Order: sequence, then C-alpha cells, then structure tokens
Amino acid sequence: MKYNMAPDYRRAKGEAIRLLQQFGLEKPPVNPMEIAQHLGVKVSFVEFEKKLNNISGFYDFEEDTIFVNMDEYPLRQTFTIAHELGHRILHAEWAKSPDYKVLMRDDMGANDAKEAEANTFAANLLVPRFMLDKYWEIATTTQLSGLFAVSVPVIKNRISFEYGA
Repeated sequence: MKYNMAPDYRRAKGEAIRLLQQFGLEKPPVNPMEIAQHLGVKVSFVEFEKKLNNISGFYDFEEDTIFVNMDEYPLRQTFTIAHELGHRILHAEWAKSPDYKVLMRDDMGANDAKEAEANTFAANLLVPRFMLDKYWEIATTTQLSGLFAVSVPVIKNRISFEYGA
C-alpha cells in the first residue's frame, strides 16, 4: 500500500481536537504521555544506538509502544510523544504494511506527507487554537512556551500559522 498523497492537514487537526474533546482537555498544558496511557499506549524512554541518534522516537504498532530517545531534551520528548500518537491514530494501516519503516530526520522523501500530518497532529494536540486564542496576545512566546510546555519554536510556528503574526 503506497501512501504518496498530499498531506491531509484537516484530518490531522480534526483528530487532535477530537482527542482533546474525548478527554475533556480545555486548558494548557496538554500532557501527551497521559493521553497515551489513557489510550493504552505504552511510552518507553530508551537510549538509541549511536547510528540512530538522530531519531527522536518511533511508534511500534506491534507492541503499541512509543519509544522516545532519552537523550532528547524534555520539551522535544513531549512533542515526539504527541507526534508518534499522531502516527498511531492517523497511519495505522500504513504502519502495518510492508512499506513501513522508521524514518531518519534526513530520510523522509515520499514519507513527507505522513510526517507532515503527524507534526500537524502534534502541534494541534499540544497547542490547539482554541487554547492559544486565550493567551497569544497577552503573553510572550517564552511565557506561552512555559504555559503550553512546548518549545519556543513550536509556539512561534503555531502563532504564525494561526494568526499570520
């Protein structure tokens, strides 16, 4: 099964919002580790081999486990967990297919669509617009980073995308 379509950003955002609603999450920060646990997904922090040090994490569909690089900084780990949850929710069929492989950061190619969808899912799960609307004009990006428990670049990307600022 090939998956070379354009990214479906609307679906990725919709699934993130659906998950927030399912768990009644209305204010930051959103903890993707707790969401994973509620969904029955295990999260394991592991040390990757040197040759795999550019992998932040991956989702193992057979074990229903997200493996997170323990050497990444905590805010990166948070985004990684949300990103891998996105793969679990959005790409289950692909991940069960022979086409599935763990992607290196510089080895995406035809898989860009899936990665873009998982990033969109993670961004909307961790910093959904309905939460950001309440704070973005009254707080600095550093304050928002602390409030939402994500990195400053994630906040800047979300503000730029949602408000063009």
